[in-house]
Amino acid sequence: MSMGPIEPISRGQFFLITTTSVVVGGVYIWPQTVLTDAGLDAPWAVLLSISVALGITWLQTLWPPKTTGMTELGRMQAVWGWGRWPVFLATAALYVPLDGALVALFSQLLQQLYYRYTPLWFFTITVLLMAGWLAGHSLAHIARNIQLWFPLLLASFCLLTLMALGHFHETAALHPASVIRVVPIAKGVVATWYLWMQGEVIVTVGSHVRETTWTQIRHWALAAVALQGTIILIIYALVVGTLGPAVAETLEWPLVYIFSNLTVRTLFISRPSIVIVVAWVVALILYLTLHVFVLTVNLQDGWSLSARGRVGLVWALIGLLGGIAWGLPSPVAATDLVVHWIDPAALGVTIITSLGAPWLVRHRSVRERTPVRPTGDAPPRANPPS
Repeated sequence: MSMGPIEPISRGQFFLITTTSVVVGGVYIWPQTVLTDAGLDAPWAVLLSISVALGITWLQTLWPPKTTGMTELGRMQAVWGWGRWPVFLATAALYVPLDGALVALFSQLLQQLYYRYTPLWFFTITVLLMAGWLAGHSLAHIARNIQLWFPLLLASFCLLTLMALGHFHETAALHPASVIRVVPIAKGVVATWYLWMQGEVIVTVGSHVRETTWTQIRHWALAAVALQGTIILIIYALVVGTLGPAVAETLEWPLVYIFSNLTVRTLFISRPSIVIVVAWVVALILYLTLHVFVLTVNLQDGWSLSARGRVGLVWALIGLLGGIAWGLPSPVAATDLVVHWIDPAALGVTIITSLGAPWLVRHRSVRERTPVRPTGDAPPRANPPS
């Protein structure tokens, strides 16, 4: 059974989907990871990481216009041929542990900092159940939910950021090192790659944007990455400018620490940090929903499953994510899995596929346009006119 039609979405909804899928899931452990690996060279690593993400996003939108299909896996048939399954499954094998580790980290954050007497499994199961329920719906339904929630999430972040600026005093700590060291910067870029793993979302969802071209999709995708890059820069400046790099490096959740210590005596909410907790819960659910939806809709296309079969895949994937989260007993173990195992492999696979797909498409296009010359002896020369 083949896939049924997928209701198209608008370009604005695609922009919000891409923005949500880029970095939302791991922003609460940022920028401790880059400070640990890059040290004083962290500013250079942050800027290079954003630049690489923009470049790869540009590459990932070059090859889909020359292919056909409803999903990334379907379009990959014209690029990779029989190798599309190994390439796709290699990417999925990195996405799934990453999402499981982020669920574990977020559950541990809620228990250790806010709800110490609540079992850890409660947070994990709650987030996964809500993400699984939403991922089983259509793309248009998911897009409408993101369209509703994302402005509220962004507004809450901006509000707390403005409130936290009163503690911003370490301006000298934001200056990059005068001597550029390649190795720490490269390590910092690798350690931040969990923020940018969204290529499958762009290609799959971009195939269902109404009344547009892939050139316009490329522009919207780059704008989404640029927006989240700006948010990352703001978070980095706020954390380092408030705590200093030495203190921020020792904290597991430095941004949460800053927001948790905000107090307001003139509002009915004396501890506004609860706002960002609610925002992050919603953001993580939407982030997981997108990844689960994209993976299962690609498998549905590749295996010719029915809509009910895709829902079954959704819950199987949710169970797998829960098992991964349960197997990571501490924030140290989860962060180590993300930074030192998933990130290097994911960056390598992303670079290879992002460079390889446009080259293969172009190579095959040139080969198809080149006329085939007959083999054998040269054709006889025509007799000259008498």
